[in-house]
Amino acid sequence: MRFYKKTNTSVIVLCCLILVSSAVWAANSGLNIRTAELVPTDESYLLNADFELNLSEEAEDALNKGVQLNFLIEFQLSSPRKYWFDDEIVTVTSNVAFSYHALSRQYLLIRNNHQQTFTSLQEAKAEFSILRGWKVFDKSLLKKDESYQAALRIRLDQSKLPKPIQVDALGSDAWNMVSQRFNWTPALAF
Repeated sequence: MRFYKKTNTSVIVLCCLILVSSAVWAANSGLNIRTAELVPTDESYLLNADFELNLSEEAEDALNKGVQLNFLIEFQLSSPRKYWFDDEIVTVTSNVAFSYHALSRQYLLIRNNHQQTFTSLQEAKAEFSILRGWKVFDKSLLKKDESYQAALRIRLDQSKLPKPIQVDALGSDAWNMVSQRFNWTPALAF
């Protein structure tokens, strides 16, 4: 009986340590999605979302040396099925490029072929973390009697990094910038 009590408390302590360490890892990861919502227009739905971008020292150093960081924003709308795979309604992606121009000493943010310049990294990260009015799907794709699940994810596109950095990024947490999949059940009007 004594052995069981000691083992039981040891297991509980170990589980607590694992939970705390996973919470710390999630807090230090590069990208977090705070909120996301679908906004209806006359014929389509627009996505509004707020993110948080925390660059590692290696990524920030590379950015300040002129390396362009390309991020993919992936949105998916699906209809859950009970006994089979979910029915994928639409999957869309958007590219956001983030770079530093040393000659003008400005940070550049390119989203949907629209370029913005900023004098500080904090301003550029603040603008990056706000997504407004991205058209993700038409209302004609929806059926009246179905429920839908929306999902959003953001990640660094490592395939567009320079080759030497791609090799370093292979097993490095500093370059593994991927948000957790943000799922929600949107209230869709027809």
